[in-house]
Amino acid sequence: MPKQWLPPQIKRVELSTRTNGRPNVRYQLTCDTGEVNGKRKQFRKRYKSEADARQKLSQIQAAIAADAYVHVGRLTVREACNQWIDSKHNLKPTSINGHKSKLSPVCAVLGDIEVQKLTKADIDRLVKRLRAGEQAGYKKWSPRSVNYMLSIFTAVVESQQRQGHVERNVARLVEHLPSEKAEMKILSEEDMFKILDHPGRDRHLWALALYGLRRGEIAALRWEHVNFETKTVRVTENRVVSGRVITTGTPKSRRSRRILPMPDEVLDALREAHALQLQERFASASYADSDYIACDSDGRPYHPNLLTFRWRKLLRELSIDRVRLHDARHSCGSLMHMRNVPTVVIAAWLGHSSAAFTMATYIHSQDDALLVASTSYQRGVTIPVTTSVGDNVPKDK
Repeated sequence: MPKQWLPPQIKRVELSTRTNGRPNVRYQLTCDTGEVNGKRKQFRKRYKSEADARQKLSQIQAAIAADAYVHVGRLTVREACNQWIDSKHNLKPTSINGHKSKLSPVCAVLGDIEVQKLTKADIDRLVKRLRAGEQAGYKKWSPRSVNYMLSIFTAVVESQQRQGHVERNVARLVEHLPSEKAEMKILSEEDMFKILDHPGRDRHLWALALYGLRRGEIAALRWEHVNFETKTVRVTENRVVSGRVITTGTPKSRRSRRILPMPDEVLDALREAHALQLQERFASASYADSDYIACDSDGRPYHPNLLTFRWRKLLRELSIDRVRLHDARHSCGSLMHMRNVPTVVIAAWLGHSSAAFTMATYIHSQDDALLVASTSYQRGVTIPVTTSVGDNVPKDK
């Protein structure tokens, strides 16, 4: 078989050392791989055999031809995460802070690893420690938080892959955890009206919560958004906490901006609170000029987390089983549903983008409703037919 000539990119090199009297031979591969930021780049490495050098040369040339060659880089995981965050120009500050919070253990534990050297095992170990509560500086993470982190970090590495900095996205190989969606609790009608009738400084806040406003919407609401003449409340802002930062911005979605007509009992609670705050303003020379409806006696706006704390305290005082403040919103949607309010109207009231999301997430059966449903199998019971907006179900004639 005739001897093959070496391609110009491969050079036979004899080392000064010898083995068993024979020269040590290496095959040095040197080939151009293109330009990065205007600088010429080359791949250079020595191999023990000519076959290995030829195989690597073939792989590099094929990758360059397919525009898939990845240059050697020193970019770290922390730098990649920061670059990805900086590239998100259209996200709200609250979303940015949430992403930073979920990427913080990635940066803390894997931050110094070069992205090109990151392995699936590195990420798996981090997930395991977060789930077990064994990662220093972090409490035990729920599957939802871990999956959130994995989704964002997958996007970070994918961005590096699209830019040609890594060959494959190892974060995509990590399996997401089974979701553990907690069963949502809602208040009974009796408990809802018990809260509405309970006197106290924050009664107007609980009334708004029971009528479907989010915690962030209540915390951001100001008296200029309340119109006592038209009996409406205008929801235009959201005041939320991300880590230790309080951010006020637009609501979660476009449809979250809404004007809601309020019943007299809610307006009465708002009038009482407004009158009290005016008295406190005139009585204090250092009263804060905040205009927030959720504030202390000095006019300083409540921290959103304080609303949750005061809600829990109220439930203990009224001997009501503990439910989250956000569950007051669930209770509002469920009560409307039980009273035959069309789903599309409930979605508009709660500020949802679709009625399907409203039905899947916020409408829940209550024990009383289940008891009524059980009577449908009794003999001689006539069940009235109701239709929602958009339904085309003919009634019995």
